[in-house]
Amino acid sequence: MFSFLITFFYWMSKSLILSSVFFSLHCQAQETISPRLRALLLVPGGPVVSLHAIGSKTVGDAIAVGARGLSESFTAPGRNFSWAISDKKEQSGYRAVGEVQLPEQGDDFIILLEPVNKIFKSHAIQAKESLFGADGLLFFNASDAVIGAALGNAKVKIPPRVAVFGKAPARADKPFYQVTFYYQHEGDVRPFYDTRWPHRDDSRCYIFFYRSENGRITYQSVDERIKPKEVEN
Repeated sequence: MFSFLITFFYWMSKSLILSSVFFSLHCQAQETISPRLRALLLVPGGPVVSLHAIGSKTVGDAIAVGARGLSESFTAPGRNFSWAISDKKEQSGYRAVGEVQLPEQGDDFIILLEPVNKIFKSHAIQAKESLFGADGLLFFNASDAVIGAALGNAKVKIPPRVAVFGKAPARADKPFYQVTFYYQHEGDVRPFYDTRWPHRDDSRCYIFFYRSENGRITYQSVDERIKPKEVEN
């Protein structure tokens, strides 16, 4: 009986050790998964900047990030890293222009880059967000006013610097729907855009708002072509 107990506890201990090692290796493997990123510059017009993603030990290749379309996909050097631009005046050859902190969950992100006082503030969006599939909309308000959007009969509130997802209304007998943007000023609701948008079968749309040089609120939009199955339901 004593010999049986010794053998039993020996194999139990060995099993627990192996389970612990397997669990540890599994967690390490998850931690080493490098997220994939694409970036979009939230700047009116069509400028392009060349950025490097810098981790604790690595400097990434230059990435062209523009305002008229998403950048090429690239690998993040970690969940936390810095943006930098080439600068010969710096000893390292680079000058930091922003920090990125990715969420703990997820391996595919869209980074919205908002210029703030000569640096870029990064807003990370899950690329596979189920609310952002074909015919989906992502609003980002870089102005100081709360903006409203009427998508057909549905209304969406878009506060400053919060990513808000919207969805085109259900299709009717026409391939388009009515879109109105408005904001409140001194108690009055002021529409600043009213038109028809087409339904998008194979793309989704990024819309960001800002104040123009004359102080008026306006917007810029960027379409991204996708396959509906690329976005998880």
